[in-house]
Amino acid sequence: MNTVYREIIRARAEAAIGAARAVTGIGHTGLKGQLREIVIRDLLRPLFPSDIGLGTGVIITAANQQSQEQDVVVFDKWIVPPILLEGATGLFPIESVIYGIEIKSKLTATELKSSIDSARQLASMVYVTGEYDTADKPIEPTSVVQALIPTILAFDSDLSESGKTELERYLEVWGGFTKEPPPIRMICVVGRGLWAWKPTEPTKWAFWGGII
Repeated sequence: MNTVYREIIRARAEAAIGAARAVTGIGHTGLKGQLREIVIRDLLRPLFPSDIGLGTGVIITAANQQSQEQDVVVFDKWIVPPILLEGATGLFPIESVIYGIEIKSKLTATELKSSIDSARQLASMVYVTGEYDTADKPIEPTSVVQALIPTILAFDSDLSESGKTELERYLEVWGGFTKEPPPIRMICVVGRGLWAWKPTEPTKWAFWGGII
């Protein structure tokens, strides 16, 4: 990667993370909303191309299902547009959603369990392929269609850096390795690292350390 390009991206990310950490120390009732705004506007927006949208709100399906409120929704503008109610807050058709991100000021076992429950709800939601067979009957979606990646982004953790990793705790809370997709497929803790599930190798996770 070009050195200047990388350093500009790093500087912007550091500034956004610094602002987010400053907000978490305030203890204001509007903390969650402020964190969302910082993450969407300052941390993620510069990293995505213009055809990828960022918002906050509820994921919906054609079967009238709806998710719990998502802190950040990353979606493809070219598939199905969202209905925005105010600013970047709105309703997001599941077929266009790429990531559903939960933001945590500090990740704890309790917060992790709550995120797993939310992610399991997302996994139960129904997709529509938009394809029809020769009898004009909708083709049922496959697991390939379900590209939504439930994600946690935390700015701190209550785990000791010398103790178990976030992935080890997650596997304990969730129940360990199985052949089924895990409820949460990506965990990022600032200063600790990024863990991402590898769908081609269901019992393996990729790890990148040195995250800002």
